Amino acid sequence: MITVNKNMMFQVEDFFVRISDKGHSLKLAVWNNQGQKLLSDFISSDHSGKFWNLVANNTSDSVAEEVKKRIYS
Repeated sequence: MITVNKNMMFQVEDFFVRISDKGHSLKLAVWNNQGQKLLSDFISSDHSGKFWNLVANNTSDSVAEEVKKRIYS
């Protein structure tokens, strides 16, 4: 089950993460500590791991795990 408040922003390591509820789906955006946007995409309902590998490859494993923890609680 995916649960999230309307908008959520938090820090993981040197990354700043925003999860936005866009009504029909959730959107993930991640910036580095210099303000450069590294990733902006809708969170996939595909649980195969492809989306989470993309998140981890563009940020870190910790970011991917923290986002999963926060939305699948």
